[in-house]
Amino acid sequence: MKALVLSAGMGTRFKSEKPKVMHPILGKPMLWYVLRLLKELNIPDIALVVGYREEEIRSYFGEDYIYYRQSNPKGGTGDAVLSAMDFWKDYEGYLLVINGDAPLVKPQTVKNMQRYLHLVEEYEGKRLSALLLSAQLPDPTGYGRVVKNSEGNVVRVVEEKDASPEERMISEVNGGLYMFYCPHLFQTLKEVKPSSHTGELYLTEVFSLMHVSGYVVRSFMAEDPVEVLGVNTRWELAVSENVIRLRIVQSWAEKGNTIHQPESVWIEPEVVLEGDVEIYPHVMLRGNTKVGKGVVVGSGSIVENSTVEEGALIEPYSVVRNSRIGSSAVVGPFAHVREGSYIGPESHVGNFVEVKKSSLEKDVKAKHLSYIGDAVIEEGANVGAGVVFANFDGKRKHQSYVGKGAFIGSNSLIVAPVKLGSYSFVAGGSVITKDVPEGDLAITRPELKLYAGKGKKKLIGQEGNV
Repeated sequence: MKALVLSAGMGTRFKSEKPKVMHPILGKPMLWYVLRLLKELNIPDIALVVGYREEEIRSYFGEDYIYYRQSNPKGGTGDAVLSAMDFWKDYEGYLLVINGDAPLVKPQTVKNMQRYLHLVEEYEGKRLSALLLSAQLPDPTGYGRVVKNSEGNVVRVVEEKDASPEERMISEVNGGLYMFYCPHLFQTLKEVKPSSHTGELYLTEVFSLMHVSGYVVRSFMAEDPVEVLGVNTRWELAVSENVIRLRIVQSWAEKGNTIHQPESVWIEPEVVLEGDVEIYPHVMLRGNTKVGKGVVVGSGSIVENSTVEEGALIEPYSVVRNSRIGSSAVVGPFAHVREGSYIGPESHVGNFVEVKKSSLEKDVKAKHLSYIGDAVIEEGANVGAGVVFANFDGKRKHQSYVGKGAFIGSNSLIVAPVKLGSYSFVAGGSVITKDVPEGDLAITRPELKLYAGKGKKKLIGQEGNV
């Protein structure tokens, strides 16, 4: 089987300059989900019909696919398939045609359709000319109806505006995914005439032509009607995103992870949970994030493109991006671990601590109100409350090094580039501008001066008023 994805539309109802199929669902373009479906089906030959702002699609998805351009953006679905005729016209097998705005179709559904094709050929001795995905909807308004004969074969697909009152009573609707036997598609698609209303070539017109030619067309009912829902508006985009989000959350729950208030949790499709993970409400796990066994992610936290190793704890309202959190480490609450950082095993980055492009080795403590930028902090070191690593001189970033077991007292300023030796001790309130050798005590506080009675005089005026 080959696959052809129709992704040339402008999506005028989106009211956007961006191609409709490039609008994001859980951080990925809508089209990404369709292409992932085809890859999961192991279909080797995949082509895309592009048109409006095709460079955006080509740039994102690269040269792994064959591209065909639909020169007439209002030519219709039939014209789109004809635009890629060189891809399939000489092929003796089946062509799967799917719209790029159909992200809800499940791989198992398509596998079942493929299996049905083989069963019909094996047990009925027939080669189906086409098999279309359909669904039963309680309210089919707006969808094309699947019209069948007494034998259960598809006679035609009629759009609602062209349907008779009797046909509008049909609840089986066209799902927009088709499997065509290419020789029969080539024969009939050339005969399709433009619509008298819109001038478009409708791909669905081939079904009536196939029936007239004596070919057999069948429909295959989707188990979950939501699979046939297309995305034509921003609201339908939001609905589809919610469906996919809940599918992902449910899948991870069924694999042995606890997810509290799943309706509020956001997990993107490339995230991996390794089991016994506990996720609290309003968490976002984004990009290429990997969460190790037994990790707990507290409410309101965001983890993006990061690895969180086994047994770590992300306390509520923390943000971790492009970083690695070691096993049994604690981050937060209200911590910010920025790009290129490593928080080592059993380390603790606490309340309102920001870490940027720094490596904190095993059992480092920085629990309160600190900024750590461009630093390497060795095992067992302690960073007191209010400590700032001044890493930027206005032009360049500089690095700091803190040795094993070192202690930095509260409210100290470490002015990079500087090196604090192992087991060195920086007294609270110090400003460190030079290296501190191993084991030394550094203190830069100015001398405290006391002036008897002058504080009271400053607070009490000439007339004795405070």
